[in-house]
Amino acid sequence: MAKTTDFTNFGNERPNYFAGQYLLEDDFEIQHKYFSDRQRYHNQSLHISGIVEGLEVAVIQDTKSVQIKSGSAINTSGDLIILKENITFSDFKNLIDGVLYIQYAQDKQIQQQKDVPDSYTRWIEKPILGFATTIPENSVNLGKLTIAQNTITLDANVREYSGLSLPNSNSKALTLRSGGNATPNLAVLTGSLKIDGDLTVAGTISGTIDTKNITSGILNVERIPNLSTDKITSGTLNVDRIPNLSTDKITSGTLNVDRIPNLSANKITSGTIVGDLTVNGNITGKNLSLSADGSKRGVLFLASIGDYNHVLYNNLSNIDNEGVWDGAKWNVFNGLNIRVGSGSSKSTAFYINNNGNVAIGINNPGDYKLNVQGNQLLKGSLTIQEGRVNLDGSQQIVFSDNGTTNQLKLQLWSGYGLGINGSTLFYTASGNHSWRDSQNIERMLLSTAVDGGLTVKGTGSSSFAGNLTVTGSLSVGISVGSTTNIDLSGHIQLKEYGQQNIAFLQARDDSSNRNIGLRIRTQTQGSTQRTLVDAVTITPSGEIQGKIWYSDEYVWKNGQTDVKMGHSSKCVAFLTYMQGKFAGSGEQVFTYIGSDGYWYLGGKQGGGGADIVAKARCIGSPS
Repeated sequence: MAKTTDFTNFGNERPNYFAGQYLLEDDFEIQHKYFSDRQRYHNQSLHISGIVEGLEVAVIQDTKSVQIKSGSAINTSGDLIILKENITFSDFKNLIDGVLYIQYAQDKQIQQQKDVPDSYTRWIEKPILGFATTIPENSVNLGKLTIAQNTITLDANVREYSGLSLPNSNSKALTLRSGGNATPNLAVLTGSLKIDGDLTVAGTISGTIDTKNITSGILNVERIPNLSTDKITSGTLNVDRIPNLSTDKITSGTLNVDRIPNLSANKITSGTIVGDLTVNGNITGKNLSLSADGSKRGVLFLASIGDYNHVLYNNLSNIDNEGVWDGAKWNVFNGLNIRVGSGSSKSTAFYINNNGNVAIGINNPGDYKLNVQGNQLLKGSLTIQEGRVNLDGSQQIVFSDNGTTNQLKLQLWSGYGLGINGSTLFYTASGNHSWRDSQNIERMLLSTAVDGGLTVKGTGSSSFAGNLTVTGSLSVGISVGSTTNIDLSGHIQLKEYGQQNIAFLQARDDSSNRNIGLRIRTQTQGSTQRTLVDAVTITPSGEIQGKIWYSDEYVWKNGQTDVKMGHSSKCVAFLTYMQGKFAGSGEQVFTYIGSDGYWYLGGKQGGGGADIVAKARCIGSPS
């Protein structure tokens, strides 16, 4: 359906004037509306939006402005926009790239009575000029401007010119307008053109208007005496109607060699040839099909006829006299080489030598039944019944990062192999995992049973760079009298046993049921060798023997402030040395616990004493 206009408020009445008539305000408004509605409807329906005349844009250099000349335009609402005089425009709003446009606008002016707000006597039409990145709705494009500093570049080829709008039944645009500033003398028709009468062209017809685009109707050579037959690409051609037909351009249809005795066969691309065809040159085309003719059944000889060492044929008639009707064959005498490429850059894609060995990517398979150069994609299973897979030492077997389930990636036996699940590489065995040397001597054994364990049979040292967590018992040197050591570079951390808020360090011997004590040793660096020192010994009955910690000596002299020592919760302080004159006149040396909980060493000198010095130590544990 064609687009329809809402005529509800369309003016369809006008005044009928007579002598002595008393005219009201409505009479003048009805007359104005009658003519304005029709003019706007005419502009909107039979014209298209754009410039009618003038409104040229010129750049004013060194002023960052443009001049817009007087002119007129029509917008999409059918309003006629009039610019009465030239205007200089510079309101670019800090944009550097945009469209210069003109819009219809009107405003009430000339107020007749100041006390009456709506007493304006004139509607003044004054268009709006603007510059924006995107042209506003219902405005007309005057040109595109690009601004770099104070330099303005004008692109006038985007200016829109008005034209004719041809009404039709499907609302699709059918318009005729100027080609714009780029081709001002060109009329551009949007849609098809049909001419019932004659067409006279005084100039040149350009484009693709030639006989190759005539796709229907009857062509009469008498009507078109200079018809270029090399452009006839379809239809039925009759040599009686076109006696001078250039046969080298016939590309389709049924050709009879009796009707066209001088047929140029190198241009026949399809159809049926009745009779024999002899080609002295090359056959060029997309497809070559040889049909069966009795016993031959589609034979293509690549050498002389009868040479079955160079022939491609369908052996359903035993034409090679081998006694077997064994389907399609391609016989070659000294290898089959299929090459791809162009010119001198051809390379071998597929090669079969006289021994039946196949090469892909090279022309020499060597002693291999299949020699493939390059990457291969194999979808399905690969079964090797005999032999083995040999890889160069620098090669890899790479699996893609897919299928991270508990399936084996490398299966060595049913239920035995290597797999991946997420970020975990696992080894699966229904029995034991065994590590052996080149002499098949077992060096380490891991049992997969529920109560299995790991047995290391080597006599060398083992190390762990990280943490070692043992959820069961850890036994080292389990035989009686063993001198096996546990070497630690850090510290031993004991955790709570049960819910007793106590950690246990336990010495025990369950096998011989003997009394066992616990001895803690330290090591000192002697002048010639390291020395082990017994630090603490705990007897089987629980008695502690060993050295007690005490601090270095603290020194206080008369006149100094008291000396701070260890905390009272960690140690006990005692005097170890006193010096000076004690004359019984109030001289004192003492240790005491301060308000901060620390021990202090101090004293005072009386009237008869002199040079009082005291020393003290703390015994217990380091503060």
